[in-house]
Amino acid sequence: MIDRSAACPGTGPALAIHYPHSVDGTLLFQDKPPLDEASEHDDVRFVIGTGGTQPYITYGGQRYNLNNVHFHGHAEHKFAGQPFAPLEAHFVHERATGPKGYVVFSVLIDAKSFQGLSQHDRLIKSPPALGESRSVRGVDLKALLPDSRATYRYTGSLTTPDETGSYFQPVNWVVFNQHAKAHQNNIQSYRSLWGPEGNRRELQENDPEPNIYSYH
Repeated sequence: MIDRSAACPGTGPALAIHYPHSVDGTLLFQDKPPLDEASEHDDVRFVIGTGGTQPYITYGGQRYNLNNVHFHGHAEHKFAGQPFAPLEAHFVHERATGPKGYVVFSVLIDAKSFQGLSQHDRLIKSPPALGESRSVRGVDLKALLPDSRATYRYTGSLTTPDETGSYFQPVNWVVFNQHAKAHQNNIQSYRSLWGPEGNRRELQENDPEPNIYSYH
């Protein structure tokens, strides 16, 4: 949980986003090991294709490549005094060279009614069946992010197991203050893949609580 009133003003590390205007990739519904034991291990993810320009960020002067964008419902982060958002997107960036490390963007998504489809709707609408995949072309990654770049940052762990089955840490979390949006029907359809509990990991108790820094 993020308490905005308790966040300290951040002074670094510097963050720069280098996403091309359009990327192609694969939409995959996966169940991570151990299979069928916990819904929070599952997700529908947009895996970045190997062709074209690689989207990446620099964080503290180091390059992190974007591996995938995946979704949890309901959200796994929340701001103090507010309910959980119905959906949350995670942008998983992995360090390009050197020791293993991650920077994960968190974007909370509200259910709205509006004309057309948001970029998030494109990725959660009509997901493939478990273990199957389909190609998605021309995704605007920057449109998946809120217009405001105000964020809260802290050091935590992955919320889904990595390839070794562990919740890797430390992970640099960047939680956007402004919410994105998607259609209510698409959010409900996505969450129904796992029943009423969804595929989110419960809030974890931390002792001591991590320091949270605001960047505005």
